[in-house]
Amino acid sequence: MKKNILTPVQLWKKFQPTTSDFNTNIVSYKSLGYMSVCELYFTALREQDGDVRVYTQAYFPKNPASDAVVIMVPEFNKMVDINYISYYVQAGFNVVTFDIAGLNNTKHFTRYPKSLAFCNYAYSGEHLNTCNFGAENTCLFNWCKITRQVISFVKNFSPSLTPSKVLMTAQNSGANILWQVAGVDDRLDGIIPINNTGYDDFNSNLGTEEIPLSELAERNVWSLCCAAPSYAKFINCPVLFLGSSNNRNYSYSSLSDTLKLIPEDITHYECVSVGCSNNLYKQALYTAFNWIDDISNNKKTVIPPKGRFVVLENRLWVYADFDMDYDNIVDAKIHVTYGKEVEGVRNWIGYTVHADLVGTASQKIKVYDLNEEISLICSVFYRNGSMYTSPLLTIKPNSLGEDIKTNARNSRMIFDKDFGTNAFYPRETAFFADKANIHFETGALGLEGITTDRGDFVCYNIDGKYITNNEVMLQFDYFTTKPRKIVVEIEDVNLKSYYAKLELPASNEWQNIKIPRTMFVSNKLYPIKTWNIVKSLIFSAAEKVLINNIIWI
Repeated sequence: MKKNILTPVQLWKKFQPTTSDFNTNIVSYKSLGYMSVCELYFTALREQDGDVRVYTQAYFPKNPASDAVVIMVPEFNKMVDINYISYYVQAGFNVVTFDIAGLNNTKHFTRYPKSLAFCNYAYSGEHLNTCNFGAENTCLFNWCKITRQVISFVKNFSPSLTPSKVLMTAQNSGANILWQVAGVDDRLDGIIPINNTGYDDFNSNLGTEEIPLSELAERNVWSLCCAAPSYAKFINCPVLFLGSSNNRNYSYSSLSDTLKLIPEDITHYECVSVGCSNNLYKQALYTAFNWIDDISNNKKTVIPPKGRFVVLENRLWVYADFDMDYDNIVDAKIHVTYGKEVEGVRNWIGYTVHADLVGTASQKIKVYDLNEEISLICSVFYRNGSMYTSPLLTIKPNSLGEDIKTNARNSRMIFDKDFGTNAFYPRETAFFADKANIHFETGALGLEGITTDRGDFVCYNIDGKYITNNEVMLQFDYFTTKPRKIVVEIEDVNLKSYYAKLELPASNEWQNIKIPRTMFVSNKLYPIKTWNIVKSLIFSAAEKVLINNIIWI
């Protein structure tokens, strides 16, 4: 059967959002002190065999910062977490969220007629990630239609809401909806996609495995009809991307490709938590608050930083250029990484820098191989708590000159005090992590070690490809005055984890421990076969244990 491939314009040509007749049914309205919550159903779509009744929640802060509304699009399989919603409500923003997953075990959920039964996530099947039944019959297209109707409902849900501005945000899979809606609906005043560049599991560009031609053709159909790059070129509202550089659900390298498709006259910003995987830094939340406030109240927004490479006296330097309003800058960092991204993972080396009077900072960096890619990101932190990062910039040194001096690579040392706190990154259960929890403390003999107050801390400076001898051991120094049981975890290039459970005796002196390869075992107790596939090192349950001098011996 010949498949009719539709462009975004063709796909959405027939759909016009309604502006009335929502047949609203309020389920409850209650006050929770700092906010009020309204639960309701409204009719989003009318099909021949019944209506789509969307379960919706509206949150009103006790002390609103503005009359703007933030619509939170859920992920494909669940509603937005109440803890995340409360962050925004406590900051003074009206929030509206809704359900798309449909049939589940809870009392309230969105009701789909039989003709759209596949929109229930539990029964989505091939409708979820293929166009086998046509782009109009994908879950994504219908969830986007519902989301556009939510915009209509929010704009007409008076007197409870009379928004001057409507913004939209979504995390992970929900951001697939966000990218598409923003590309076809001109009623949004700003969008905040989080940890998603528009490539879902089906159309991910992670991995290097060869794709069969039949599947490749199907992916191309999906990309044209449903993926973010097809819609980014039509976006006409400001974009703030919040993400973590080492998130494995998308390729951070692809982000700049997507953002470049946004029209030049549309401002877009990046706030990337460099080194994080599952978390964002708490500054990302403050950035979202300040950005929403700026747009809601028509305030001037900052100019994002930019990075560049410069060769001076045969040495490679990286430069960061900041907003000329540098008085508001309290901190700045330059981050570089070597080699290509592997399954979303890179080892970012951070340097704290200081902006000069013209808003520029610089850092000399090492070059190990003139043909090896070097990538650059600059982060700037403002007094109001915001953090903005520059677009990812990647070069090969030989493109700048063949006379650049190179350095010998130390493949044995993983960490010592000279690496600083930028060598480790937080991994917490809370979505917003505090980098300040990772810091140095003083142990015996006045010697410092790195530690954390909460959660795990992760190091990516452990590229095992240089360790070809399996008899090599992983060693580190530690200091603890109480006996501790900790877990040292390593991840391989396939993101599989291996664990070494260690019992550290108490002492008033620094001690060291050697871990042979066979001590690192999977959940099924199989030891890792070789060191040269290791990509990251994590210390778990090690709060207040001081660590130093991590090395291969």
